[in-house]
Amino acid sequence: MNIQAPPPSAYAPKKSDAVRQPTNIQALPPSACAPNTADPVRLASATIQAVDRIGEAASEEIEKAADEIMRGATEIAQKLGALANAIKEHSKIAHEHITKYCDNATAVLEGVRDLQARLEVSGRTTETQQLRDDGSIVPAFSRQDQPNTKITN
Repeated sequence: MNIQAPPPSAYAPKKSDAVRQPTNIQALPPSACAPNTADPVRLASATIQAVDRIGEAASEEIEKAADEIMRGATEIAQKLGALANAIKEHSKIAHEHITKYCDNATAVLEGVRDLQARLEVSGRTTETQQLRDDGSIVPAFSRQDQPNTKITN
């Protein structure tokens, strides 16, 4: 099987092809599908109508795409608005909880301070009374259980 390559001239452009001569459209033989006489005005009118139809179709497609984008953007904007409202509500609830916690913590702290102050005043009075009674520092509750017992350190 001997396959011969075409001659190199078939691949390389001819020198005569490098300089092109203007082609006379009228000189070409008519196509079998085309009418024998082409009216340039009718051809131009048909071309313009085809371009108009293509433009209308393209504009309709663009308009449909724009409508879909706008619907999607509106839906996203609505969802973002709902999310913002939910965050506001949660923030209000969190604020209420934190305020309640801080109020309770402040009340407890004030109660502890008040109790501490009472104990300090009460403790001084009790210690003074105990020192006067028997000379030892014993809490009053332990002395009440054993009235005649003296506890030493």
